[in-house]
Amino acid sequence: MNKSAGIAIGVIVVAGALVTAGAWYTGNQLEGALTDSISKANQELAKSFKGTDTSVKLEMLSLEKHFFSSTAHYRVDIQNLSDSTQGGQFLFVDQIEHGPIPLSRLKTLNLLPVMALSNFQMEKSPSAEKWFAMSKDVPPLKGQASIGYDRATKGTLQMAPLEMTDVDGTFRFSGLDLNAESSADAEKFSLAGNMENLQLNVASPDGPVSIDVKGMTFDTGGTKGQSGFYLGHTNMKIQSAGFQVVGKPPVQIKDFTNTNLAQEDAGNLAAQINYDAGMISYAGKDVGSAHMGFKIANFDVVATQALYQLYQDKILPQQQQAALEKRPFRLELNPADQELMNTQMKKLLIAKPHIELEKLSLKTSNGESHMRIAVDLADPGPLDQPSDSLLLKSLGEVNAKVVLSKPMIRDLATQQAIREGQTDLKVIAEQAKAAGDMASAMAEMMQLAKVDGDNIVSDLRYADQMVDFNGQKMTVQQFMSNVMGKVGVLGNQ
Repeated sequence: MNKSAGIAIGVIVVAGALVTAGAWYTGNQLEGALTDSISKANQELAKSFKGTDTSVKLEMLSLEKHFFSSTAHYRVDIQNLSDSTQGGQFLFVDQIEHGPIPLSRLKTLNLLPVMALSNFQMEKSPSAEKWFAMSKDVPPLKGQASIGYDRATKGTLQMAPLEMTDVDGTFRFSGLDLNAESSADAEKFSLAGNMENLQLNVASPDGPVSIDVKGMTFDTGGTKGQSGFYLGHTNMKIQSAGFQVVGKPPVQIKDFTNTNLAQEDAGNLAAQINYDAGMISYAGKDVGSAHMGFKIANFDVVATQALYQLYQDKILPQQQQAALEKRPFRLELNPADQELMNTQMKKLLIAKPHIELEKLSLKTSNGESHMRIAVDLADPGPLDQPSDSLLLKSLGEVNAKVVLSKPMIRDLATQQAIREGQTDLKVIAEQAKAAGDMASAMAEMMQLAKVDGDNIVSDLRYADQMVDFNGQKMTVQQFMSNVMGKVGVLGNQ
């Protein structure tokens, strides 16, 4: 035997010994790791479903340990707290390959060491019977996850295609694929997934009901911040989504996107949320594209977390009980909780939170209308003031602007006339022009807006307990009695 061959054999022997030792170590560590993971999962599930009628609990029924592998059985108990006939118990089997190099990873030359590789899938049970029927006897849920020695996890989850047809209608679902990663203690995470389509068509005596979603993708990721909230991004895209409810024409949305971003800066929370629809169709006719964007900033981290926890622990249970008993909700806090709420609310307002509807818009073929509302809160001083005074002093500054496009009004009036069955294009055009002219004339006559070219514009600014409405300065009382009274009259016409 030459020297090189001897070295190679030595390496193989050492590697085999390490793998064997690693498998033995994993077998001894696995049960503790699984128990710990299940405990943390149940804590997160309890938080996620708090305030709802749903309870979800994960339980390990058994663990059969072998040298290079183990088999675990789990039960997921889902209960409806207000209706015991709803819910069920779902069983899962998990074939666990021990690390440091599970055989299936070795076959694909994935040699990065892990504690274990989990291969799980749903098993048949009374609660899962309908799911297996819809999936044509394929496990409706299955997945694979690797657990590192640092307790970080990485895995995939597949939901099988489902189909059901009965006398009331049809349901078709293409399936769902998820990819997820999480650090130990879930301090960091990422999740991405995609779905080709989902269709629901139901026939009823009053008319059809349908939902049709195609081409959905999403990804999210973040890090748990000082506040305990996850900071990061969420993106979702849907190629098309259509729905129809009883007695109403179908609505379709194409090229829908949603983007979210949450951040912490100098002890304050900030977030941005945007929704975009490339095209909205109503009754088979294109209406236009739409956008809605929200922004918050300067939310004190400690105060926000404390108030959120107070809501979860003290306020939400009272709201649920009131709803269950079908009575008006009336908040009752003991002196300590009231003091906590006042202290943290004061701290929140001192940071001057900013809340803004950045843009709400609708764009048709010939015009775009949009609005913006921004509110800056402020420290009002002592919280034991009369409620009216406290509210006004808490409003540091308000800025709002509404722009109505007359060409857009004409487009909407034209679409409405066509839906109503009108066919004379000249008459339709005259009616559409009249609608735009009437809107601008009414707004100017009632001094609710000014006309700027093809736009009807209304501006409002509030600061120092004074209102500037389209260049007219007035007190809050004057604004409420004069302007809001006119808005009420206009709304009743």
